[in-house]
Amino acid sequence: MDCSGGGGSIEAVGPSTLEMMASAHNSFDTPCLNQANAEILAQMPPKSVIQDDIRQNNPSRFSLVRKRGRSEVWNLFGQVLDTVTQLRLPYVACYACKVLYTDTGGGTGNMTRHRCPVGISYRQTSSTEEPHPPTSIFDPTAQSMVGSTTEAVRNQLSISSIPDATPGPSGRASNTSSLPLLSQNSGENTIGDVDREVLVDAVVKCCAIDLIDPMVFSGKGFRGLLKKLCHIPKRIAEGATSPPQEGFPDMEAVSTAMQHHLRFCTDDLKNELSRTQEGCRLAVETLTYMGRDYRVIHGSRISPDWKWRSSVLSVFKSRDNESLNDMINIVVHNFELSRKHLRVTTPTLNNDLLEKGGVKSLIDIKEKMKEILFTILSQCSQPVVDILNIVDQITKALNDMDVRLPFAVEPREDIFDVHYLLGEWNAQLGSVEQAIESKAPQLMDTFKKLNPAHMRELEAFILPFRETVESLSANHPNFHKVIPEWMALQHEFQEVHETMEPISDLTRELKQIAARVMEQEKKTIMTEEHMIAVLLNPRLLRKLNIILTEKERTLICDKIRLECGFRNPKAPLSRGSSHDGEPHRKRRMFLNSLEEDQVTDELECYLRSQYPPNQTKDVIYFWSTIGHSQFPLLSKMARRTLCTHAIAPRTRFDPRCASVVPDQLHTFLMLRSMFDSEKEEEVVMETV
Repeated sequence: MDCSGGGGSIEAVGPSTLEMMASAHNSFDTPCLNQANAEILAQMPPKSVIQDDIRQNNPSRFSLVRKRGRSEVWNLFGQVLDTVTQLRLPYVACYACKVLYTDTGGGTGNMTRHRCPVGISYRQTSSTEEPHPPTSIFDPTAQSMVGSTTEAVRNQLSISSIPDATPGPSGRASNTSSLPLLSQNSGENTIGDVDREVLVDAVVKCCAIDLIDPMVFSGKGFRGLLKKLCHIPKRIAEGATSPPQEGFPDMEAVSTAMQHHLRFCTDDLKNELSRTQEGCRLAVETLTYMGRDYRVIHGSRISPDWKWRSSVLSVFKSRDNESLNDMINIVVHNFELSRKHLRVTTPTLNNDLLEKGGVKSLIDIKEKMKEILFTILSQCSQPVVDILNIVDQITKALNDMDVRLPFAVEPREDIFDVHYLLGEWNAQLGSVEQAIESKAPQLMDTFKKLNPAHMRELEAFILPFRETVESLSANHPNFHKVIPEWMALQHEFQEVHETMEPISDLTRELKQIAARVMEQEKKTIMTEEHMIAVLLNPRLLRKLNIILTEKERTLICDKIRLECGFRNPKAPLSRGSSHDGEPHRKRRMFLNSLEEDQVTDELECYLRSQYPPNQTKDVIYFWSTIGHSQFPLLSKMARRTLCTHAIAPRTRFDPRCASVVPDQLHTFLMLRSMFDSEKEEEVVMETV
C-alpha cells in the first residue's frame, strides 16, 4: 500500500497480482464487478487525476464503492470504480478526505496508519472494543461482526462527516455498493442524545453569529436542505423508528438552550469583572437595526492574565427622553462595577454622565473625526460636500437600476465609506461615465456637475483622516495611540506654508481650515486620561518632549503621583522641620542641593529608564512582565488606563440574513460576544 501518491513508491501491479486480486475480490464483493487488467490500467489516467476526480462533489467518472474485508478499516475506505467501464481499479480511498492508496493486496497497514478526523475517531472507538477472534473472510458471521463494530463508530462520528454514497450502475443507490462510512447492518438506527446536544449548541451559535431567528430552522425548506446535506437516509436502514428529521432540535429545546447560554454568559461576565481589580471601561455604540436606533454598551478590561478583552454588556433602545446616565447605572448595577475609575467612551460629550453620575466621559475618536471633517468641508468655499453627495446618490441610483459598475458597491454608513467609494470613482471614472451614458442617460446632467480634479484633491485630503481611524481601529489596546495619531494629523496640515511643492487653491484652503479647526478641538482630544496613556507607553519615553509640553508633563506626573500615592520628590522640606532634634541649617541645605536628585518613587525611575525596542513593542506585554515586576503601582494604573476604547466597537452584520426580531437583539448580541471571545481564546490556544 502506498499513500504518498508519488510514482516512485507505487508498487507495480503485474498480471499475476491482478488475477490474484480479482479472485479474492470476487469471493466477498457484492455485487461482483470485474477487475481491471493490466491492459486496461495502461489506458487509465494518472493516479493524481483519478484522485482529483474523486474529490469533486460530483465525480465525473470515478467513484467509491463498498469493499468488505477482514480488517475493520474497510469501514472507512472504498474501492475506486470506473463508471465508464464498470471495472474496479486497484485503488482505495478514504471516504472522508479522499486520499488515494494503491491496493496491492499486501495488507492494510497504510490505511490503519491513515490520519484524518474520521480515522482518529475510528481508532479511538475500535481501541475500546474487545478483540474478536480471527474470522475467515468466507465466514458468514464476518459481516455481522463488522456491523457491530461500526455501531460504536457511528456514535463517535458527526453527521456532517458522512460522505456522499455513490449510486450504483443502474443510477440508484445500492445497498452493497453505495454504503458510506457506516454499515447499514449496525443495529440501532437512531440519533443519540450527544448528537442532539451538539446540534442544539450549533444552532444557538449560528443564530448568535448571523443574528438569525431560530424559527428559520423550523421551515420545511431548511428541513429538506438538512436532509440533503447530512445524507442521513443513506445512513439509517429502511424501517427505522427514528426518522432523520427528528434528529434536529425543536424550537423549545433551542429556546431553552439559548436562555441557558445567556445566563451563563451574564454570570461568567459578572464573575470575571468582579475579579478584575482595576475595574472596567465602557464604550457606547449607536446601532441602527431594522430602522430602529439602539445603544450598545461594551465593557473592556485587561484580565488578570493580561489579556485585553471587550464584551457586550447591555443593549438599550434609543428614545428621545433617554438618559445615558440611567443606562450606565443599570450596567453598573447588573455587573457590580466600581465607579472609582470608571470611564465611558461616548459618541458625543453632550451627556449627563458627569453631572448626574460623576463619571467622566471620553469622546469616540472616529465620531470626532467625522464631526471635524464635516466642519472643514462645510467651511470650504468650493462645493466639496456636493461632490460627495453626488457620488453617493448616483451610485445608489445605478445600483437600484441594476447597472453593473466596474467595482463592488458596499453599504455606506459614514463619510469614510463614501471616501472609499470616491476613490473607486476616481480610478474608474471613464467606465462609470460610459455606464451612465448607456444605461442611465437621465443621470448625465448630474454627473457633469462633478469636477474630476476636485474629486482627486478631495480624496487625497480625506485620506489621512481615514488612515488615522483605521490605525486606531486595527489593534487593541489603542488608547495610548490617540495623541500621537492626532499630532501626526496636525503635522500633515501645518506644513502647508513651508512646502515648496506646487499646491492647488482647493487643497491649500482645505488644509488651512483643517489646521485651524484641529487646533480648536485639541483640548477635546488631549485630555488628562490620554496624556497618562501616552506617558505609560514605554516606547515614547524619549519622545515625550515632542508630544507633551513641559507644563503638560509636570501636570500629568503630579496626577499620577497623587493617584498612586507617590511623594513628589521636588517638594522642599519645611523650614520649620528638624532632623533628629537639630534645627534647620542653611549649610546642610546647600550641601544637599549639590547632590543629584535621588529616585524616590516608581515614576521617576520609570521616566529615567531605557528599554530595547523588542521589550516595548507591545505595551501590554511590557506592563505584564518588566513593568509589573519593577513598577507594580504604575502597572496597576496601566491596566486600568490602557483598556479604554479609543473608538467604540462596531457591531457588524449582514442585513440580508439578519432576521432576529428587535426584542431579541440584546440576547443575540450578548451571545455573539461570548462566542467571539471563545473563538479568540481557541485561536490563542492553537498558536501557543
